Amino acid sequence: MKLLDIDVGTTSICGVVVDTAVSGVVDTVTRANDSQLVIRVEDELQDANRIMHIVEDILSETLQRHREIRAIGVSGQMHGIVYVNAQGMPVSPLYTWRNNLGTRMYKGEMTYADSLYERTGYRVPSGYGLLTHYAHVFERQVPKDAVALCTIADYVTMRLSGLSRPVTDVTLAASLGLFDERRLNFDVEALDHAGIELSFIPEVAPSCSVIGRTRAGIAVTNAIGDNQAAHLGSVRSLADTLLVNVGTGAQVSLMVPEYMVVEGFETRPFLFHNYLLVGATLSGGGAYALVESFFRQVLELFGASVQVSLYETMERALQKGLRDAKDTSVRKFGHFMGERPSHTTLQVSPKFFGTRQSPQERGAIMNIGVDNFTPIDLMMGVLHGVVSELFAYYQLLPSALRSSIQHVVGAGNAIRKSPYMARLMAEVFGQSLLVPRHQEEAAVGAALCGGKAIGCFSSFDEMTSAIHYANAEWVDEFPGDL
Repeated sequence: MKLLDIDVGTTSICGVVVDTAVSGVVDTVTRANDSQLVIRVEDELQDANRIMHIVEDILSETLQRHREIRAIGVSGQMHGIVYVNAQGMPVSPLYTWRNNLGTRMYKGEMTYADSLYERTGYRVPSGYGLLTHYAHVFERQVPKDAVALCTIADYVTMRLSGLSRPVTDVTLAASLGLFDERRLNFDVEALDHAGIELSFIPEVAPSCSVIGRTRAGIAVTNAIGDNQAAHLGSVRSLADTLLVNVGTGAQVSLMVPEYMVVEGFETRPFLFHNYLLVGATLSGGGAYALVESFFRQVLELFGASVQVSLYETMERALQKGLRDAKDTSVRKFGHFMGERPSHTTLQVSPKFFGTRQSPQERGAIMNIGVDNFTPIDLMMGVLHGVVSELFAYYQLLPSALRSSIQHVVGAGNAIRKSPYMARLMAEVFGQSLLVPRHQEEAAVGAALCGGKAIGCFSSFDEMTSAIHYANAEWVDEFPGDL
């Protein structure tokens, strides 16, 4: 049978068709997410109506080519919220995961995040939906006709299935904050202490559940967070594989069978009562996008009109830099890479968007000299900085977990489109990097959830059997049914 997912990313929205008969992706439709609203730059808002219009366009095109689709799954950017009215229609913009309202001063030197922690005992990072809502409550900015809030993925499933109230799953519910990961539900007492009405919170249904049907009768499953969906859609052997995912942001993630606390990591609910240890950065491909934008602005400053992306040109320059480096002595990158071999001495901390813990923190470019003040060194330095941030998370894992890792998978468009980054990732992590043959890994993961919801799969092993890697022959040695 054929399964469809709609993945609502920060910068793109795509539809992916998975055919279980051939165990693979048979079609992909991608559109730019051009829903950004510019009111104040720091608000990071998107237009939910525009997003739904793009989704409907993708759905219409896909169903015209694939009439055998049996289930529709949805994945999407986590943490952000949109308010809806009693009819399930949006009455606010989407406040995305980059929204910094929670860092605004509440009283004196106390931010809204500090105030929420004082009231509930939960440290909720900036951009998480219930921190944003908490600030809206105190600033009286909750739309007066709003009756509920939800993530953008939950909003899409609600609209597709004809519901008037949002339904979520644990992966997206936990991404809002004030969620008890052990009990796998919102902390009602904490919500009460925060002054948040329980009626605003979406119902939490089991992951991979059918919550409704489209007008054409196709089953619609509850949405799944893009981080968890990408993990499921990238990793064939879930018990012993580390995923390094670089999209707009970046994460390392590892599945564990029970709740545990590891310093520096978030413990996020996964599917079927498993968990993901996630080390997340805000830089990722977004940091490299700033470099592309910088080059574009330089060209425009000198009168060159650039109508196409510069990424391919940048990648060719990086590859040329690698070839040229073979003819020179290997230089050292410095303490960011622990003296690992590299091809630039420029040191870049790519925290241009801050961090979850310190949104005000900013990046830095250091060790600038006459031999490295070049465009290629800047590109290399930023990519090294992104990879170094991710490797630092890997090093924080307890030794027992690190020793259990047999495979490292690299996913996300930033890795796929930059052989230089993929090569660098393998060098830093010290083993071959497996890259899925298919793109849009989060969409594949959510499509597999749709298959599980309608009984197509009975276990993780069956779900992930559709995953193959472009650069390795996978040996079918799986642990038992998870």
